[in-house]
Parts: sequence; C-alpha cells; structure tokens
Amino acid sequence: MDTRTFLNQCKLINQTSGKRITILGAGIAGLIAAYELERLGHEVEILEGSSRVGGRVWTHRFGQEPGAPYAELGAMRIPSEHQHVLHYVHELGLADKLRKFVTVFEEDNALMNIEGNVFRMKDAPRLLQSRYQGIFQDSRYSEKTRLFAAWLKTIVDTISPETLRDSLDRDLQSHLMDELERIDLEMYFSENGQTIDLPAFLKSNLGFRARCSTALDMFFSDILTETSHDLLQIEGGMDQIIDRLVAAIHAPIQCDREVVSLHVQNNGVIVTWLEDGKLKTRQSDYVLCTIPFSVLRKLELIGFDNAKLDSIRNTVYCPATKVAFHCTEPFWEEDGINGGASFSGEGVRQTYYPSVKFNSDQGSSLLASYTIGDDADRMAALSERDRYYHVQRVVSKLHPQLAAPGMLVGAASIAWGNYKWSAGGCTVHWGDDCSQSSDPHSNYLEAARPQKTLFFAGEHCSRFPAWLQGSIESALESVRDIVAHKPLITSSRSSTPVDTFNPASTFLHLHTSLNAPMPI
Repeated sequence: MDTRTFLNQCKLINQTSGKRITILGAGIAGLIAAYELERLGHEVEILEGSSRVGGRVWTHRFGQEPGAPYAELGAMRIPSEHQHVLHYVHELGLADKLRKFVTVFEEDNALMNIEGNVFRMKDAPRLLQSRYQGIFQDSRYSEKTRLFAAWLKTIVDTISPETLRDSLDRDLQSHLMDELERIDLEMYFSENGQTIDLPAFLKSNLGFRARCSTALDMFFSDILTETSHDLLQIEGGMDQIIDRLVAAIHAPIQCDREVVSLHVQNNGVIVTWLEDGKLKTRQSDYVLCTIPFSVLRKLELIGFDNAKLDSIRNTVYCPATKVAFHCTEPFWEEDGINGGASFSGEGVRQTYYPSVKFNSDQGSSLLASYTIGDDADRMAALSERDRYYHVQRVVSKLHPQLAAPGMLVGAASIAWGNYKWSAGGCTVHWGDDCSQSSDPHSNYLEAARPQKTLFFAGEHCSRFPAWLQGSIESALESVRDIVAHKPLITSSRSSTPVDTFNPASTFLHLHTSLNAPMPI
C-alpha cells in the first residue's frame, strides 16, 4: 500500500481527536509518528534520552560553510523501491536533492587488498580464482561455474560478517557448486565476461537461495539491496529529513530524558525517566516506544507479558562501526574512482567514496571504513585515536596519497555497538548462529505487538530491518493502531507530570542500580 493511501485510511479510522501520546525516542520513527499524529489532531510530546535528535540518522559535517564535506555516520542510502521514505523526501521539499548513490561493485576502478595484493575490483574474481584453493580449482566444474563462484565469494566476503562468509564456504563445498553447475550462468555475466549481475541471478534462481543456509539466504536479501543500481541519497546530508521533520512538529522534543522504567497498566503507562539527575514520572494514556530493544531490555519493565519480554530480550542486533576522513582533496579521482566502494582488508572492510561533489576549496570526505559484525566489534574496541591511525594505515595501502603529510585534516567515527542509545547498528534476521533457522515474519510482528496502550515502532518492528523504510513503516502502523484504539475509560491523569518521584507512593519499585537489567 502506498503511503498516501495508508494515511487516508488513518484519517478514516481516527476515532477521536485529542488523544495525548508520549513518544519515547526522537529518531525517524518517533518523529514521523509525531508528525502524523499531530496532523490527525492529537497532542504529542517526545522524550529523547540523548542530547541530539535523529537516532541513527547522523550526518557529520567537516565545516559549516555551504558545500562543506560531510559523511554519513548512520543511514546513507535510499533504495528506489522504498516508497515510504521517498514520500517524505518529497513532502518535506527535498526531492530536488535526490541523487544516485553509487554503491559497492558499481565502480569498476575500485580496489581490493587481499593479503597485501592490490588490484581493481573488476579484475578481482579471476585473480582471486587462481588464489582460492579447493573447490575453485576443481576441474569437475566448468570455468564459468568456478568464476561465478569466485565472484559470489568475493561479494559475500566484501559485504558480510565473518559468520556468513564461513557459511558460504561450507555451502559451496557441500553442494552449491553442483547447483551452480546445473544453471545456465552465461546470461548473468557482463559482455566482457568478467563481472556478474548478482541481483538478476538471485531474483531468477530462487531454488539456489533455497539450498543455502537459512541465514545466508536471508543475507542475500540484504545483498540484493546493497548492490542495487537504483540506490539514492540526499545531496547535502540525510539529516535534512530530520531537520525538516523537527521544524514541522509543534510538540516539544525534550532531550536528555533517559527513560529508566515502563509500567503498563490497564488504563495507561507509567513512564519514569532521569532529568537533571532527578527521577520524574508520569502516567500517559498512550505511549509509543521507539527505543531499540537492545536498550529497552536494560530498563525496568513491569506489566509486560512473557512473549513480549522474550522478544525484547532475544532480538538480535548487529554492531556497526564507521570511520570518516576529511581530506584536502579527492585523491581517489586520480585512480578513476568516482564513487562506489573499495575493499581495504585487515578489518577495515568497505571504503566508500562520495558520489556527490563538495566545495573544492574545502576538500572532500571519505567514508574510510564501514564494518559490521565481528569486524565492527574489533574496530569499536580501539580508542578513537588508534582507530583513526589503523584505518589510515590500512587504506593507505590502497591509496598511498592518504599518508602524505597534510592530506588528512579531520576525522569522525561512531561505534554503534558501543553507543549508549542504540547498543547496535541495526537488527538482523540472520542472527549470529548461521545454522539456526528463524522466522523473520513472526519476529518483527512480535516486536511490534502492543502491550495494552504501549505501542512500539522502529526498524526492529518492521519487515525492513536496518533501513529507514522499516522505521517509517512501523511508525505509520503504530499511528494507525493508536488512532483506531478505543480507550476502556477516560483518564484525567493523561500525561500528568510529577516533579519529584517517591517510590513508596507509586506502583514502581526501582532496582538499587538503575542501569542494571531487569531479570527477565
């Protein structure tokens, strides 16, 4: 269903105006919900635990002048089929800033560093094929099959975390090479026979995916998106979506309000938070919680059913770490690189080049390292200084210019796994144990299921984990459920604040340590 039709349905089922809703979290899910609830005639307020808005939309700017270089430490691309996101890009007046995002494997001149050997991405599979051992040298299989398998391994090794790289190796050894041998692969090679169209192959050969491990099959869905030629970006920074939403919302957005307890009751939700070092509490008729479950599981949770507690406790989050550099010039253009990504090796993983132009007088930015999974954890364990030094050293093996004196003039980094307000980069459906199957449909539905008048939204509550589309879709579905809800009774205590909090006079009994997770 398109966004406009969905919103029209919300108007039709809107039971009554004047509901008061407390929204927890000022990421894009919380902001979209606030924006739409206000337009439907409801009153909202937003509590945000951190000192900033935007959640995992985070554009870092190397200067405030027009045209200054920037890097996306969070969301950085929009698939063209993600219509909810594009609806708000247009509605917020940003459509004229949409540009193509050149992604991994789109730039033939991008580089790879494998065991100290640097070569062009377009040459990688045939060169790597001679280095791969075992099944890739097995003469029982045709040259096309072996080259295709080498490309497949190259793509998965470049994008995926370590567990899935191992999963592919096992599947190739046990049965996938035989499956590839039975498929006419010719049509999926480029005209020069050197590269493959993996998205076309995966879409046309569902039987191949069905014979992969469950986790690897799920990850192929992510690869289809990440390697799509139809990705978009917003020139000037993704945070422009956030800025325009904030400007359009009338409700107060109160930052530095760390929620520590949620108590679900029949006639509302008691929310307790820290403000200026003091505990404050209020009972709200309706609460929309967009707090990631990786953070929510550390709160005191009262009145939740066991299935919901299991969902909160067991939802899997994948760590992600990004390192961005401010360079005096876009030296990679000397190598014919105008976007896309290189593979830097040594745990640095993907290095993305900007595919938009900056003011030439202010240099350029480079997303020097983008890692997920175990690689992200290892990067996160380094101090920021050591992280910058390590990434500069490794990327300099691809681009010696980066090591030149004065070339690197600034840096920024985020380890989302360590970031207090997300405790992870995003949810994943494939999990850590690649041998275990999972039902992503039931997982996200359970994550989104309300607890009486406590509703949930965020990418973890959606069919599109890790994407803005998922956050927005779940926010819209929560808006629909809230406006359609018929209250059991009318409470005069809705959103009534209490400046001081006395546990003895309420239903809440906080643990001695507010940061200790509730034993669930």
